[in-house]
Amino acid sequence: MAELDDLLREVDAAVDEIVRFHQDIVRIPTVNTGQMPTGNETACCEYIRDRLGAEGIGAKILESAPGRGNLIARLKGDGSGPSLLLMSHLDVVPVEDPARWRYPPFEAVLAEGRIWGRGSDDAKAVATAGYFAAVLLKRSGLRLKGDLIYTATADEESGGFYGYGWLARNAPEEIRADYALNEGGGYPVRSRRGLVYEVGIGEKGRVEATITIRGRSGHASRPWDADNALLKAGRVLNLIENYRPEIDLSSPVFDYLHEIDAGLGRPTPETLEETLARVKEIDPQLSSLLRALSRMTLTPTVLQAGVKSNSIPASATLKCDVRTLPGQDENYVRAELEKLLAGIEGVSFEVETWARSTQSPFGTPFTGVLRRALAAATGREDVRLIPALTAGFTDSQWVRPLGVAAYGFAPIHPESETVRPGVHGIDENFAVRDLVIRTKAYLAAAYFTLVEGL
Repeated sequence: MAELDDLLREVDAAVDEIVRFHQDIVRIPTVNTGQMPTGNETACCEYIRDRLGAEGIGAKILESAPGRGNLIARLKGDGSGPSLLLMSHLDVVPVEDPARWRYPPFEAVLAEGRIWGRGSDDAKAVATAGYFAAVLLKRSGLRLKGDLIYTATADEESGGFYGYGWLARNAPEEIRADYALNEGGGYPVRSRRGLVYEVGIGEKGRVEATITIRGRSGHASRPWDADNALLKAGRVLNLIENYRPEIDLSSPVFDYLHEIDAGLGRPTPETLEETLARVKEIDPQLSSLLRALSRMTLTPTVLQAGVKSNSIPASATLKCDVRTLPGQDENYVRAELEKLLAGIEGVSFEVETWARSTQSPFGTPFTGVLRRALAAATGREDVRLIPALTAGFTDSQWVRPLGVAAYGFAPIHPESETVRPGVHGIDENFAVRDLVIRTKAYLAAAYFTLVEGL
């Protein structure tokens, strides 16, 4: 452990360097609108490649389209141990109104112990932590038993089709590993039984449902002569509002509620609401997450209809965001919608899968490594882990089918708030102390996996 202690001290000594690197990559606008051309991730990849090169670490950039760069760097091991993939994405969501930000969104201002800017959290903080885990391991000269693969990729915010999805199809050997660490977990959970962190073992899938409502147009002054598609859309929205999905408690997270409070056992569909209310008293965010992990959600998000205020619309289009649990595929979503909309004439729908629900096992030797890494990073031996699924999706969906056991593990300081300020909104920021903890946790996980050999 003396070697690990020395490595963790190197993180403390490099705090200024870590902050400057993080500011540099936040200052490179890599905005992903979802409509090509977009992203500009190659510019950020080139900066990271050059920095890695100065450390003696070779890196390549694979472009899925002009400007859509995916960086891959590898520290070779001797082949006697497992390999570890450090995942991150460089694309960021658009800035809606820069004038409303406390600091300009691409200046990466350091203030109040935090770096402010779009992508400072999601997910360039993951990219920075992974970068320094690789760099500090390289500087140490320690012999690795397995390969460390560091990646910083494109397009996660739009499904990963130009990033990890493209790599999985076109260069799978570049990203195949025994284990992977990614965003989507690693946050402390409020508990009455000590320090508990969640580890993302999987994620819900995302299906987009497009519902078309057809009526008959007419003049707004004589509504009885028409069949108003908007009024029919209102009936559809009412059905969605009152939709009661099947309760599914198969997620392993429900086996570990006793870690939050003594006496909390696995709920049944009949006792779930009582359990959620009890958890809410301790950690409202965890209670909300558990609700999401117990069912499919069907959420209307976009309604389009009409061309003029005095004309009754003949059609309307309603888009819905559907988040599915493992085992709930397109056919399941289609069957649920058919039952829900059966009573309204002139209504049809299409569904399109944007992300699959995938899951890795919990309670393995590698999740034991993650607990040890957190203990080393936080200085707390009493830390315990519980499994969780993320309600959103990450690029882990693309590597699990390649045989990679991928985990959402992006820890922050035990005393930090788990609400992520400004992510996908205004005034996104990330605390320096959280960046330090995350880097230490990644470095410790790499040490236990690649140097000690799991």
